[in-house]
This record gives sequence, C-alpha cells and structure tokens, in this order.
Amino acid sequence: MSEPKRTIIGFVCERSLPLERMLGPDKALLDDPDTKVVIVPCSGMVKPTLMEAALTAGADATFVCGCAIGDCHYRTGNLMIRERLQGKRNPKLRKTTDRRKVGMFFVTMKDKSAFLEALAEFKASLDVKPLPEEE
Repeated sequence: MSEPKRTIIGFVCERSLPLERMLGPDKALLDDPDTKVVIVPCSGMVKPTLMEAALTAGADATFVCGCAIGDCHYRTGNLMIRERLQGKRNPKLRKTTDRRKVGMFFVTMKDKSAFLEALAEFKASLDVKPLPEEE
C-alpha cells in the first residue's frame, strides 16, 4: 500500500543540510517530492506564525530543520526555535495549532540520511489517530 499524498512544508536552515544537492528546481526534496522546502539563513528566524500560516494555507504538516543543537552558526538560533515550539519562549504556537502536524529536526551537513529518516518518521506519525478523550 502506498503512502497517502500530502503536502509538507519545511523551513530549513541553509547550513543544516546540503540543500543544493537535495532539492529540485521547484524546491521539493528529490527524495520526497511531497515535501517543499523554504530555505532560511537560520532556524532561529522561523517564527511559529510562519508554520501556522503554512498549515492554514493547506499544508498537511510543517517542520523546521536547524543545525545540530550546540552547533548553530548564529550561536543559539536552533535553541530559540526549539524553545518556541516547546512553548518555553515567545512567540509560541497558538493553542489551537495541532502540534501533531508540527515537527522539528536538528542535524549537521553530514546527517542527510538521519534527516530523511526523521522526516519519514514524522510523516508516519501523521497517520496515527489521537486517542479518544475521556469523558
């Protein structure tokens, strides 16, 4: 059985992955054409409202990918976005945002396969139905 077709929007730090070898002319991942990439100078520049806007515009899910923790070119950008998505730093995701549709990955230029594995796991998690709320 094939995977359902979806649109995933990723905000990816230009220094976290070898993007020039990973993207087609339409900015889709060559290894996963359902995933479109917005290249940013640093993951710390991504605000949760950008990710929410991607979902509102019709994306099935969104993620941010930054440099490995402790290895940010701009010192703490990856820590800032991680804390924003965890709700520990402003601006945060709105309470109405479905957190199951928001992912984050932190990798190094050498971790293309680790990134693709994390992305595949994230996409697989989108198929998991939430547990029913207790009455």
